[in-house]
Amino acid sequence: MNLLTSDKILDLTENIIHEDTQLHKNHLDLTVTEVHRMDGAGSLDFGGSEFTPSDSKIIDPEKRNANDSYGWWDLKIDTYKAVFNESFEVPENTIAVITPHSHAEKAGVIINTLYISPEDDLNDLNMHFHVPVAGCKIKENARIATLRFLDNS
Repeated sequence: MNLLTSDKILDLTENIIHEDTQLHKNHLDLTVTEVHRMDGAGSLDFGGSEFTPSDSKIIDPEKRNANDSYGWWDLKIDTYKAVFNESFEVPENTIAVITPHSHAEKAGVIINTLYISPEDDLNDLNMHFHVPVAGCKIKENARIATLRFLDNS
C-alpha cells in the first residue's frame, strides 16, 4: 500500500479552507464546521431492523468579540460529533483513513479513527470525539483531524 501524494489528494477533495496550511506531502488536515452534542440514545441490533441512530443537537459557536470573524465552541466533558468543512471521494482500490490531528490529541480530546472504503456513504461524514473533565475550546475551522489515502493498486 502506498500513501497518495498531495497532488492526488487535491484531485479528490473539495471545500478546503486554506490549502497552504492544510495540505502536506501525504495528508490533508480536516477542519470542523459544526459541532453537535450527542443528545439521545441510539439502538443496535444484530439484523439492523431495530437500529436507530443517536440524536444530536447542534451547538452554536460564540464569538469572543463582536468584530471576530469566527466563534468558539466552549465544550465541557461530554461526547460530541464534528462535521468537516471538506468533502472527498474515495477511488477504487483505496482506503481513506481519518485520524485525530496531533493538536486535538495534545488538547486532551479523544477522537475515534475512521477507515472509509469506496462503498461507504460519504454524505454524512463526521467523527465523534470526547472532551475530558477539563474541557476544551475549539475555534470554527480548527484543524481537528488528518486525512490520508492508502492506495492498494
